[in-house]
Formats: sequence, structure tokens, C-alpha cells
Amino acid sequence: MHQHITDKSFQGFFTDAHDLRNTMITLLGDVSNQNIIEPCFGEGAFIKNLIGNPKNIDAIDIDENHFLNDLKIQNCNYFHADFIDYFVQPNNRKIVLPNTEYDSTICNPPYGLKFSQEYRKLIKKAFPDVYAKESYALFFYFTLQKLKKGGRYVFIIPDTFLTSTHLRSMRHFILESAKPSHIIQFKSKRFGSVNFGYCNMCIIAGNVATLSADSEVNWIDAIDSNQPLLQLLETDHTIVRGDYFINNVDKAWINPKLFELIKISRETVTLGEIAECKTGIYTGDNQRFCGYDSENPPKRINGHPVDWSLVNITPTEFEKEHGIDSDIAYVPFFRGGHRNIFEDTNSCIRWDHEAVAYYYKDKKARLQNKDFYFKKGLAIPMVTSGRLTASEMDNCIFDQGVVGVFAKSASYHDFLLIYLNHPFATEQKSLVSPGANNSANYLKRINVPKLTEAELLEASKIVELAKVQGWEKTEDKRNDFISSVF
Repeated sequence: MHQHITDKSFQGFFTDAHDLRNTMITLLGDVSNQNIIEPCFGEGAFIKNLIGNPKNIDAIDIDENHFLNDLKIQNCNYFHADFIDYFVQPNNRKIVLPNTEYDSTICNPPYGLKFSQEYRKLIKKAFPDVYAKESYALFFYFTLQKLKKGGRYVFIIPDTFLTSTHLRSMRHFILESAKPSHIIQFKSKRFGSVNFGYCNMCIIAGNVATLSADSEVNWIDAIDSNQPLLQLLETDHTIVRGDYFINNVDKAWINPKLFELIKISRETVTLGEIAECKTGIYTGDNQRFCGYDSENPPKRINGHPVDWSLVNITPTEFEKEHGIDSDIAYVPFFRGGHRNIFEDTNSCIRWDHEAVAYYYKDKKARLQNKDFYFKKGLAIPMVTSGRLTASEMDNCIFDQGVVGVFAKSASYHDFLLIYLNHPFATEQKSLVSPGANNSANYLKRINVPKLTEAELLEASKIVELAKVQGWEKTEDKRNDFISSVF
């Protein structure tokens, strides 16, 4: 059973955090005489604390451990079933769930269930418009299919659906069939027991209906707030009209209040218009092909130790393209993770003929964006604590944990080094994607101010000074410069 799920923890992040629970139950409202579905009831935090006396509750869960608890809830029926597979493979059903049009649902679904590749193909074939790799989106979609028109829902889920390009289909579904009344964003530390570094959390509540241009959604941004959500629900009446959601469904849904706080006072372009944003190589076998300086190892070791004198730091143009004619040869390699602005890499990668042939042919390896290897650019870690950082790289290869930013005009290189390390760039990135991940597709949508030639020259002078004096000692000059161009 459940062979399609590769992680048997079922990614269940249960919380009985009182404020979160009570906020969701309040948003659901009085459920007296209602038929309710809970597709992953867990330890029953919601269904045992509802407002009013429901007519019937159908509580479902995949984890048999949750049936060991003696949840004596009136008018509640329990079903041990895989709710997602119930829809994906209907012929495999061991039990039949009631054919009920439910009045409401309240749910804390699993986030990031690890499906096998074969199972994701089954999902995609059965539901081509649904993102098959994110379990919370599947729970949201399938559960709302069980609600009657106008039925009420309350979900607590990661806020990645607001901005992720992969979850564009979920935003379209919300517009068409899940008209929201409330969106409340907050940090995952409110759970008390878990803390997701890659995203914030979100309570979304609404009804099965179509969102219209004149609809009103109460959007509460509690990410930087310590106030109880239940209190903010009573005091924060920030309203976002439906036309905003409709107009931005294919881009991202960002709380419009942020746009007022992070304005650029001159003409802008996107980073993608002035620079190429590319991710790098994956070898398919890092232990075999990736190395590090044996006398200066990185904090997190991934690969094998190498005598740094064997690393070719000046390969010819022919060797850059085709590999080095040697049994084993290495070139410098930039990997993911934060580094100082002008710090030389202490990692290397095999770039001999045998290795390059392997990268081309192996099914796991990805020799992506090869034309940008060895070029001068900036390295931005794909995964960070949330703040953008960029370091200079040249004459090396970079891996898939790095987004390489290559200015289309060399005159922009130094300015981008200053800008992408300034907190304002991180704030601009938050308008595109508030999470910690910095994918190339997100970064190229960041707004960048257009600069004059004189301003670009001034940026280059500051960078040259920083190379002599040190990056930290030019902080005032850099901040003054950023203030002047904004």
C-alpha cells in the first residue's frame, strides 16, 4: 500500500497551535447542521473543536497511526484511505467514500509528499491541469471537488501558490472555482514545532464560486507581526479587489501594500532584460567528478579531496569547449552557498575528455547552459536564508545550485554586483517571490533601475575601490550610491 509515496512520514506537520487553530475555525464559522469533509484529519485538532454541531463529519486519513487515537466526536465517520489516490486511481479503491455534496471543509494537508516519478506521470495523465509534484495543491483541488456550490473552505498551506510559476494552475483554479474571502500570510514558526526555511505559510479561506473583478479579499500580511492572527482578523481590514487577482494570475499574487513600500523612482528594466540568468551543471555523480582543495576544504564537503596544484586555472578556449586532453583534469568550480564577494572558489570539477563525454551522455547529468561556462559573471546561491547575495566569478564552471548572472553589457557588471548585494534588491525580489529560493526564472523578473553611463562608471569606481580596501569598508559609498540612483 502507498508504494507511490517514497517518504512514509507522509509529510504530516501536525500542529495544535491554538491561535492558528482558532483562527481557522473562526473563518469556517458556525457549522451547525452541516455535512463536513476533512481529507486528512491527523490528530483531530480541527474537527473536535468546531463551532456548532455539524450534521455529519467524514474524516479521512492515510496514516493508520491516526486511527489509534480514540477520537470520540459526535456524528463523525472515519475512513482509512489515500485521499489523493482515491481520485488518481479510482479502480484501486479499497473503500468507497460517501457520495456527498459537502457544505464545508477545514484542512491542514501534507506539504511536499514525495511521489515516485511513475506516480507523478499518472497524476499528470489523469489531471493535466494540476501540478503533480505538490501534494497540498492536489488536496486543495480534490477536496473542493467534493463541496457543493457556495461551500465553505479553510486551508492552511505554504504560500508558494501565490507566486510559483509551477502553481499557476492553482491560481487559475482559485479564480474559477474557489473565490477567496481571506488570505493570511505568516511565518511557519507560528506552528511552534516546525519552521520551513523555503517559504512562509498561509491560511486561505473562501467559497466554491467564481472570483469577479469587484470581489473583495481580506489580505492580512502577518509575516513580520507577532500579534495573534485571531486579533489581526478583527483589526486588519486590508482589502484587495478581485481585478488584481485576475490581472496577475499568470505572474504572481503579491500583497499590493508591498508595492507602495518598495518603489523605484525612475524608469526600470527587469534583470532579464539586461542580463542572462542561467543555472549550471549537474554531473550526475558528484562524488566522482567534483573535488575540493585538500588543504582548504569547504565547510560542507561534497566530492573528493584534490591537490590544488593539479587544477588548471587557465584552460585554452579549445579546452573550455571540448575538455582537457588528460587522464584526469580539473578546472575551478563555483558551487551553491554564500561566499564573500571576491572570494576564490576552493571547489573544482573534472573537465577531461572522459568527464565531458560522461556529462553529455549520462541520463542523470545535465550539461545545461554550457555556453556560459568560463564567462565573467555573478554567482547567486539558489537557496539562501532569504537575502540575495552575489559574488564575482570568472573563468570557471558553475553548478545547478548557482544562478549565474551575466550582464549583456559589460558596463552593467559592477553595478549589478553592488545592487544584488543591497537589501533593496532583496525587497524587489520579494515582489516576485517572497520565498527563500532564487531560481533563474524569478531573478530575471526583478526590477532594476536604468542608469546613465556616468552612473555605471561611478559603480565601477566603487567596485575597484572595494577590491583594494575590502567590500565592508566601502559600505557607506555603496549605500550612498544606491540612494542616489533610486
